[in-house]
Amino acid sequence: MIKKEELVKGDTYIIDNGLGAPVKAKLLESPKQGKGWKQVVLMEVYGSSIGFFDEAGGVYTKDILEAC
Repeated sequence: MIKKEELVKGDTYIIDNGLGAPVKAKLLESPKQGKGWKQVVLMEVYGSSIGFFDEAGGVYTKDILEAC
């Protein structure tokens, strides 16, 4: 699991949020908010790699496994 302080807007990461297999996703917003850090960030999830649709949505930062 990657630390939320290491996340960079625009980078691609591997996530595991219950789709059945790890999936690539692109971070669309900064995880830093004011003086703190967000628990949920907006990501473009590439579900087509495992048979689902590609779509943007909220992903918990604890589900982000590693950078691509």
